[in-house]
Amino acid sequence: MGVFIDKHFAAIGGFSTRRHTNEFVTFLPYSDLTEAESMLKDFIDDFQEHGIRGIWAGSLKHVSSEVSVEFAILAGIAQGHPIAEIDSVISSAKQQQIKIGRVRCEVRR
Repeated sequence: MGVFIDKHFAAIGGFSTRRHTNEFVTFLPYSDLTEAESMLKDFIDDFQEHGIRGIWAGSLKHVSSEVSVEFAILAGIAQGHPIAEIDSVISSAKQQQIKIGRVRCEVRR
């Protein structure tokens, strides 16, 4: 997932980090909210067309025969300011999250 995020946002000056096991945060310091929304739309389109298949295929390699894996991919956006606390900006983005994909890998028997 991190590679897919980096593919979209690194070239435009964005940088991402894994905040928790299941959470990535991307900062776009040179973009305003309108630009970021447009970039997120492009990311979602590409993710739904190509990213879900790649994650699904990769997860099949790591799933044991007794385990089903299902997870949702969420994305949220918020505008930060130089004096804003990062946690408050992340919290604001979380409040606006939308589901952009779901991956389910069934038990193989």
